Amino acid sequence: MPSKEHDRSSIISLRLPDTLLARLDRYLDWMERRRGESLSRNQVIRVAWAQWLDTAEAQGGMIHPEVLRQHFQAGYNALRSGNDAVQIHRLRQLLGWPPDRFDALVEQLRAESKVILYTGDPRHLSDDEQQQSYEVNGQLYLSLAWKD
Repeated sequence: MPSKEHDRSSIISLRLPDTLLARLDRYLDWMERRRGESLSRNQVIRVAWAQWLDTAEAQGGMIHPEVLRQHFQAGYNALRSGNDAVQIHRLRQLLGWPPDRFDALVEQLRAESKVILYTGDPRHLSDDEQQQSYEVNGQLYLSLAWKD
């Protein structure tokens, strides 16, 4: 059985210039000597790429609150298919946002009474789908509806 680390991930082939690879190796050596952390090249590349994307999204205006809200509502509308409520795990998967960003926006929309959260029977969901739902104060919410 594959480890959790490899769920919902893809392998890509990436050619790195030798100079960049040498910088990466120096960084790995520094991390191990100075901080006592032993990381693989792949781990460092994933972290660096995520940090770069976070910065690029912020600079490009992709994480301004109104833009996030528009993307959230567009994702919600794409999943509606005639129903008012959509499954939270499906919306989370569609948007592909970091969990903290998704949860913060749901909480903001909930506080502003823009969405209604619904509980349900989680037994029909897989463990991963339950984790990808929304839990607050010990209550698991499985779906949400936009409140106009």
